[in-house]
Amino acid sequence: MRMVAEEAGVSTGMLNHYFANRQDLLTQSLVYVSERSLVRYADAISGLEPGRGRLEALLDSVLAEDDESEETWRVWINVHGEAVLLPGLRRTIDERLNKWFELIDQALEDLVPPVHDGEVPWSVCVDSVLTGFVIMAMTSEADLDRRQIREEVIRLVLSYAEVRQPSPPWDGGPRTSAKAR
Repeated sequence: MRMVAEEAGVSTGMLNHYFANRQDLLTQSLVYVSERSLVRYADAISGLEPGRGRLEALLDSVLAEDDESEETWRVWINVHGEAVLLPGLRRTIDERLNKWFELIDQALEDLVPPVHDGEVPWSVCVDSVLTGFVIMAMTSEADLDRRQIREEVIRLVLSYAEVRQPSPPWDGGPRTSAKAR
């Protein structure tokens, strides 16, 4: 709280007047940046036909190299880390992620097959890969830029979608082995 107060140029007393504790501050920060970013992401894919272009537009918006995008990623990364120690944050994370997952599902329309019982939803897979790459790019010496991350996510989605395609329906009679023929 002290570090945030210093960065904001206010006293910790003033910060404590508006936020009950660190968890409250993080929760309100996450709600603020996620609401703002969800509008941005929805606008990026609005009106686009289903297909690769829609996924590319979503990723371009999420991976934009501007202050708003950077702030959003920093808050998300911090909140995820703090949720290990502050389980109360998990509910807020889940609420925010559900809205994000809906946008990912829209972006993946016509690109991926349906998910079957027991399979991890596409939106969770995409978010996990995307977040993992961004964390590596922002917190390590990894030589990753946003363009590379975008292309890798697209490549992984398309190749994994191909693997997860359902098998074509079998249309013959009883199967027989070559020996029985």
